[in-house]
Amino acid sequence: VVDDASRNVRVSAPKSTGGDGNLSFVTIVMPSVVNPDARPLRLANIAKTWGPSSRAVFVVHAENEYPEGSQIDEASKSKSYPQNLLVPGHITVDQGVPRLEHVIRTVHKDANPDFAFFVNDHTFVLPENLCRYLKENDSSKDLYAGHALKGKGESAFNSGAAGYVLSRSTMEKLIKEWEDPKSKCSPANASKWIQGNPGLLTAKCFEEVLNIPVVDTRDPRDLSHKFHAYGIIRTVTGKVDDWYMNKHETLDNTLGLDTKYHHQLQSGAKCCSKDTISFHYVENGESIAFWNVLETIRQSPQSSDGEVKELMNKVWPRDKAGLGGYAHGLPGPHMASWDDIIEVIRKISSGVGTPSC
Repeated sequence: VVDDASRNVRVSAPKSTGGDGNLSFVTIVMPSVVNPDARPLRLANIAKTWGPSSRAVFVVHAENEYPEGSQIDEASKSKSYPQNLLVPGHITVDQGVPRLEHVIRTVHKDANPDFAFFVNDHTFVLPENLCRYLKENDSSKDLYAGHALKGKGESAFNSGAAGYVLSRSTMEKLIKEWEDPKSKCSPANASKWIQGNPGLLTAKCFEEVLNIPVVDTRDPRDLSHKFHAYGIIRTVTGKVDDWYMNKHETLDNTLGLDTKYHHQLQSGAKCCSKDTISFHYVENGESIAFWNVLETIRQSPQSSDGEVKELMNKVWPRDKAGLGGYAHGLPGPHMASWDDIIEVIRKISSGVGTPSC
């Protein structure tokens, strides 16, 4: 890994490949706690959009959540995606910690990928950008990467909404640590809060026991983010929640001094790297619209700004059922934010191409 001495931004690393010479990865789609009744529809739409090329594995408590998926097993690499990972009946929906432990153990045992990208079913993934990012890393080295956050007095962690990557080495160390019931990493005594936020337990384990740090995943060219915990409209306009902004305030001490932005979020077109990997709070209607818009611009980059705006207004959902409760709709026809939204759409559109790994 080579770091920019002034900003501690990760810029390059050795490539990693599986035993067949190709990079192996999966995207593990955990259940979202938001609007669970619409989960089957979200999974079906992921299967129509980013799921196949991101090698999605749906973590399900019942096969009817996604009946078309075959169960993940030792032959997973030769099967098409999405696939299912059926959680055993003794692990209930609200037992987030034992579920995450079971998922990581199963993924490592049955698929044994170089990397696993953990998201939930409100996440939107750009497959080619994910692939490019993973190719810059080495699965034999530890990696816990995503959108880093840290509140005062908390362990640093990556947003589960934006998604986080674990390397094979990191998964192996975590599984080994779970074998010790006295370890701080043990799920045995997890609180109810942690059960709903299981990624915080693993983050504490990485920091306090395994010494695996969060890393600065921003684009070294302009310090824009690649992993986003909100949808494209809220991310571009900067209209995100205060708690989220506040958890960037201490990151100078965690990721290294950033003399320009101090790790704070940027808004407008500067919000998002052209290598953006994920957005969140993307409900079923928006996921289809977003994918269609990006695919259209990728295939027809010569489209005018007016044509892009017209297309988005035509396909983008406007009701709560399609947008969900946390996303913002498109701006009014004469709002200045359209320029930034269209610029971001253009620069990230290549990310929905067929992955090169």
